[in-house]
Amino acid sequence: MKKWRNGMLVALVWCLGSTGIEAQSLMINEVLASNSSFDYDDFFQFEDWIEIYNGGGILNLEGYHLSDDPDTLDKWMFPSTNPGLTTILPGGHLRIWCDDDEQQGEDHTNFKLSGDGETVFLVEPDGFTIVDSITFGLAQTDISYGRACDGCSDWIYFNVPTPDATNALINLPVSTLFINEYQPSNGATVFDENFNFSPWIEVFNPNDYQVNLSGYQVELNGVSHAFNNNEPWKTTIEAGEFQIFWMDGAVELGSNHIAIEPQSSGTMRLIGYDDTVVDEIDYDHSIGLDASSGRSTDGSPMWTTFNTPTPRVTNALQIIEPAQVVINEVQSDNFISYADPAGEFEDWIELHNPTSLPIDIAGYFVTDRLDRPMKWQVPATAGDSTIIAPGGFLVLFADEDGSQGWNHMNFKLSSQGEPIALRSPDGFSVADSVFMPSVMQDRSWGRQFDAHPNWVEFFIPTPNATNGANNVVELESASLMCFPNPVRAYGDVTFNQAVDIYDMQGRLVQSMAAAGVWNANLTAGTYAVVAVRQTGVPGSVTKLQIQ
Repeated sequence: MKKWRNGMLVALVWCLGSTGIEAQSLMINEVLASNSSFDYDDFFQFEDWIEIYNGGGILNLEGYHLSDDPDTLDKWMFPSTNPGLTTILPGGHLRIWCDDDEQQGEDHTNFKLSGDGETVFLVEPDGFTIVDSITFGLAQTDISYGRACDGCSDWIYFNVPTPDATNALINLPVSTLFINEYQPSNGATVFDENFNFSPWIEVFNPNDYQVNLSGYQVELNGVSHAFNNNEPWKTTIEAGEFQIFWMDGAVELGSNHIAIEPQSSGTMRLIGYDDTVVDEIDYDHSIGLDASSGRSTDGSPMWTTFNTPTPRVTNALQIIEPAQVVINEVQSDNFISYADPAGEFEDWIELHNPTSLPIDIAGYFVTDRLDRPMKWQVPATAGDSTIIAPGGFLVLFADEDGSQGWNHMNFKLSSQGEPIALRSPDGFSVADSVFMPSVMQDRSWGRQFDAHPNWVEFFIPTPNATNGANNVVELESASLMCFPNPVRAYGDVTFNQAVDIYDMQGRLVQSMAAAGVWNANLTAGTYAVVAVRQTGVPGSVTKLQIQ
């Protein structure tokens, strides 16, 4: 009888479809945009997913759509041939795999989710009426973003995702962690995302799993700071890795800034969410400028002073000097200009060997995150393909699709601009770095000539080929850079040359006589930044957004 009743239920929903059913109770409930090891699909692959929740009556999603493109809201359609899949009971959940692999089943979409953040849409069968949407930011591996409870309006991050189940926070056991290194006086060692040199502490995770410090506290001389869960990509420490936190009191700058500004020596503690003391050290505020104090080896009880600090890397660092290889050209918005071997137009980074000897980049690291210097590593298993011939080039695709080959990295580039760094196999020594500004679609940002210090915008990109000045859009305009952009009001902006700043009425509001850091002490809005040449004549122009 039970089997017959379930069959009748599906048949009833099949006949009704979505006609007359309140779609307003249907919503996107949870998203996992970077699934590395949490759970796998029927093909044992760890894929991104979206969970739908039904807070109303029985509903068949036949004909509904999911999309990550506001210009193509009908990008993927729920099938009309499988009511057992598309039917959601009252209070039920439905998880859809977002892996761009429809051949694996009717619950697999034709798009992937971006780990850099995007907006996803649930759309009615008409293909344009949006039932629900959610915008998520940078994704931390294996941490999902979902409603605080099924159907709630508040969204939070889940250290333990809950696909096909009720949304609820699950506390993990407090983990073994170490305060591994600290620097009380940072004059020029390492800067934060706003190019400020501030005191810092480094926390080491010796476990074989990642740990999010959400709910943990750090305490110094009775002053404490509790880590929030607003930006898990800043508070999560990968397995066996390190993370630094800025002791500058500027918590408004992000979850990796703590409300402690050290003024004296004392006792520092790392405390779990259950008030367990995870680690305790003697903090010495008298260490000299640009020196640090750290464990002699990671997690060791023995401490020493480092004249060369090792933020975000092992304290037992063996310096590996990088070869003379450079980042030569970058494209962050590739629509039709250069296809990868699979015929897809992806972001890319071109490396160049300007020497007379071959260079093997196996083991090198590439990143677009200042706080994750070892984000992607060139594999050591790719044979001779990682060798760049004398005067040669090598293109790395930034498409988050390692299944397409060793030279496909685990991140995409932001078309709004971001930093890019190439590091030696020690994960610390920088071979080359560049801040890539926002450029127009199908143009690239590259050195004026191969290995040349000047960077320009190219009208015609030159991947795997020599750079030249013949197709430069405008050398003068491309040379002006400001970072970060947008910037928060009263935040710091770095300009690479002298500038005048105008409001949108054309009034001069600020001037900088030389390159350097400027405090954005203006009302929120859009401003024109004009480069001032040595002659005093206005040069290139860019827009600065103050939020």
